[in-house]
Amino acid sequence: MNRVLEVEREAAVAIAAAEAEAEAALRAARELRRRILDQARDRASRLHVRARSRIAATLSQLEAQSKAAIGQRESLESIAQRAIDNLARRLASGDHEPP
Repeated sequence: MNRVLEVEREAAVAIAAAEAEAEAALRAARELRRRILDQARDRASRLHVRARSRIAATLSQLEAQSKAAIGQRESLESIAQRAIDNLARRLASGDHEPP
């Protein structure tokens, strides 16, 4: 009978130790998960900031190119308008010789 009680006590101690080990392993796993999630959030945040910066730079470049193209178009329209005006004057005048 004493031997049975002793084995039961040993088993209870072993079970308690196993439970404690399992709890410690779960705590460690939770801590690792938290660190991984924090690192992933930090990494995602840095990527987001860099991407936003690249997008802003690209948009600025495109806007500058657009303004330059508009300026060129206006210059070409101005030149074309002067040519049309000169041609209209020449055609309207009786003298078709160049000025």
